[in-house]
Amino acid sequence: MTELSVTYLVLAHESTKRVTRLVDKLLDEDSNGQVIVHFDKKSGKTPFKYLNDYYSNAPRCHVLTNRVRCGWGQWSLVEATLRMLRFVQQTRKTDYYYLLSEYCYPTQPIKLLKRYLQDNKGANFIECKDSSWIKDGIREDRYLYRHFLNKRKYPRLHRWTYKCQKWVGLKRQVPKGLTVRFGSQWWCLTQEAVDHILIVESQYRHFFRWVWIADECFFNSLLSTYQSDEFNILTYIMLDRNGRPLIFDDASKISANYYFFRKFL
Repeated sequence: MTELSVTYLVLAHESTKRVTRLVDKLLDEDSNGQVIVHFDKKSGKTPFKYLNDYYSNAPRCHVLTNRVRCGWGQWSLVEATLRMLRFVQQTRKTDYYYLLSEYCYPTQPIKLLKRYLQDNKGANFIECKDSSWIKDGIREDRYLYRHFLNKRKYPRLHRWTYKCQKWVGLKRQVPKGLTVRFGSQWWCLTQEAVDHILIVESQYRHFFRWVWIADECFFNSLLSTYQSDEFNILTYIMLDRNGRPLIFDDASKISANYYFFRKFL
């Protein structure tokens, strides 16, 4: 039987040490896995060059050169992920695609993850929840109004543009046939699901471009009608009352139902 193959997609923006810690672990424990790294374009040329040089002789790791300037809560994070997916379609397709951040780290040996994926081959591990999934802040208004600015960078302007749209009555219509769903950004998808996303994403790109925190609903919404059964995500995340991920320094107490955890400094 052919060994199941996994492509690990790593969204990174800050620490080359965290990136290499994760990527080296993946390459070492998965002998046929490949890793694609997107390093935020706004994080500068020096760390990007370091990573590019570090993995220049690693045939199963590619540091994406077609990079995006990423902003928290903005479309750019979705675009960065789509660029990694498109790159793999032009090189070597695989059975599964696992989206990670530089803050993720395995909770148990990768061979156990691959065994689990083999036993459940064909399943997509992604949340497709209604808006009650959101812990704090606006819910439906995330997509019913346009959010042009980075909230962390321009908090007052972000709120002002949103309030002005509500006052004027500029509520948007959801594209016909689309049901907006929410969930964790850190999913694990089959090649078939990725094929579906890359076929239909152009139809919904304009709508999601101005959604607030699009990375928590774009893939989830596009796949909500593609799969009938819902499987739990495989990355452990604990959120505080404001919906922000907590930081962990030990994976030993995390349930065996998870194969990665974040955030790990």
